[in-house]
Amino acid sequence: MAAALVLRDAGTPGAALDRLLAVLRDWPAETEACLLAGEMLMELGRSAAAASCLTRAIALAPGDIRLRLAHAEALAHAGRPAAAIAAYEALLRLRPGHAGALLALARLQAVTGEQTRAAGTYRDLCRLDPRDPVPARELGLLLIGLEQLPEAVEALQRALRLDPDQAETHAHLGRAWMLLGERGKAAASLACALEIDPGDRQDARGLLEALDAPSNSLPASYVRHLFDQYASGFDKALLEVLDYQGPRLLRRALDRLVPADRHGSLAMLDIGCGTGLVGREMQPFARHLAGIDLAPRMIEQAARTGVYDALAVADAVAALRDGVDGQRRWDVVVAGDVLVYLGDLTPLMDALAASLNPGGLFLATAEALPAGADAPWLLKPTRRFGHAEGYIARLAAERGLSVALAEQAVLRQEKRQPVQGFIIALRRN
Repeated sequence: MAAALVLRDAGTPGAALDRLLAVLRDWPAETEACLLAGEMLMELGRSAAAASCLTRAIALAPGDIRLRLAHAEALAHAGRPAAAIAAYEALLRLRPGHAGALLALARLQAVTGEQTRAAGTYRDLCRLDPRDPVPARELGLLLIGLEQLPEAVEALQRALRLDPDQAETHAHLGRAWMLLGERGKAAASLACALEIDPGDRQDARGLLEALDAPSNSLPASYVRHLFDQYASGFDKALLEVLDYQGPRLLRRALDRLVPADRHGSLAMLDIGCGTGLVGREMQPFARHLAGIDLAPRMIEQAARTGVYDALAVADAVAALRDGVDGQRRWDVVVAGDVLVYLGDLTPLMDALAASLNPGGLFLATAEALPAGADAPWLLKPTRRFGHAEGYIARLAAERGLSVALAEQAVLRQEKRQPVQGFIIALRRN
């Protein structure tokens, strides 16, 4: 074992591992050698083997917290988050209040879509160690995604009292203030983030641009940063927390508009494809299904679904104009929860008119304008645009597109209230 440590320190973990495996062949109950072997397997990128080695060690010494921590970490790195969560929970039954296990558990719960449980775990950790800014900061970010904004602000402010020099925390606080409609407080927090980090790794400039955005669009950098933040837990948050109905509504509309004999024959583009929620519904209609999104982490998630024939990080108008993977003309273009990030739809409509095949369809969800609004579109306090149905119909008609379907619908929940909107389908004449 001493020789293994020397070899590890010399930068030869493979040779060190060989020594440890030799130890374990002769002394299989040597838990210290198991722990070191597990650590070195992790260093070598062999997380599954590390988890297996540490499982055997835990059977010999079930009360060893170090073994259990290493085991849970190995399971997480091996792509077995459910097993890792169970391992951390088992450790916490032996050692309630273990800060490292609680923090790792909260992070795993968050990335596996268990945001509500993760928030509870972070709260426990904040109570156990009120001097640590990390769980307070991560709780604040999580609560922004859950739309529990007052508590998010409180958590982020607590984190800043403990560590005022964290640009990331100032940026998250700025976003929370933005969503609460507190423009002055948002600008102050984002300015602090930029002062601490002039390199702007948190994209505070993009958020400031969004804060002062003109009424026609939101900056691409703001949209990209927003969705990259939530990519890992996006599906569960949308479907379970926000009760997002867009994919189902778009599928139902397409069922009514596309004859059965054309199913499976269409060239389709999913703009703002996100993690692939809409793409899954569109796949039965497609001969070729492409997806584009501004957020690279969203495209990574969409690739894992296996439903797309081509994916690209791209702006919607540019993708329609330039094509995706050599495809420039489309039978169907879908946009689930995309128009809410665009105000003036003129550039999009121009691009659609040029890229849809004759008889081709554009299907989209759109949020309604607030009651009493007298405008074609409006940036709402949620930093999402509402549109007038008549405005979209007028732009379409001017470009040779006609309304094939328009129906009112509840698109999602926001602060436990229904978000009113509509499904609209345009057909190229």
